[in-house]
Amino acid sequence: MTWAQHICGEGPPLILLHGWGMESRIFGPWLPQLASHFTCICLDLPGHGASPCAAGLFWDRSLDELAQILAAWSHPHLLGWSLGGLLALGLALRQPLNLASLQLVASSPCFVQRPGWPSALPEATLAEFAERLCRDPSATRQRFLALQILGDPAARARLPDTRQWPLPDRRCLQGGLDILATQDLRSILRPLDYPVTILQGGRDRIVPPAAAAAMATALGARYGLLADAGHAPFLSDPVACSRYLLEILS
Repeated sequence: MTWAQHICGEGPPLILLHGWGMESRIFGPWLPQLASHFTCICLDLPGHGASPCAAGLFWDRSLDELAQILAAWSHPHLLGWSLGGLLALGLALRQPLNLASLQLVASSPCFVQRPGWPSALPEATLAEFAERLCRDPSATRQRFLALQILGDPAARARLPDTRQWPLPDRRCLQGGLDILATQDLRSILRPLDYPVTILQGGRDRIVPPAAAAAMATALGARYGLLADAGHAPFLSDPVACSRYLLEILS
């Protein structure tokens, strides 16, 4: 298994998956609230943080490896943010999971616009990121991060200095963009056998609230909207995010 795991806190296991171009340290400002209630297992996706790239970042392989990680924990909660949420949702829809709950933060079943699905990024936007990635991976990651916190000064203030983090492997960055550009889970959305919570920022420039709300309806999930938050609501207001999740889980 090549996914690095960073563990802190005490209580029921809560596995956290980060988004594109980031690493598990992005959850740092949120962990003080979570770790007093959960054993937090923060994963680095392949090629990110402390995880080697190995064979790259691919959809089916990532779901297989994530399933192995989940199997090592008894009845865990699973939380995915953005790309991490897409992976978590994809696995949950693919096979039965012994989860206590599924938490999807600023995520979507389809990240790009398609016929009948305007609440997403234009396909050209991700294509532009892929083209820029070939020229300057570091600047591309910072540009994507800037889009996530655009119009969200609270998230900007809490954002760790990601420029000091090692740059993820370029192959895995490209693999993550490919996943965001190609995966469309809308046709297989269905209620699951455990509680599902959708937490969404009202000012998200990557996942419009309408996409998250539609996903919540199809999953029969609880939907929470933080009106003033952007794409990283756990940075905008980590206390409010923790309070909302704990109210649901209790």
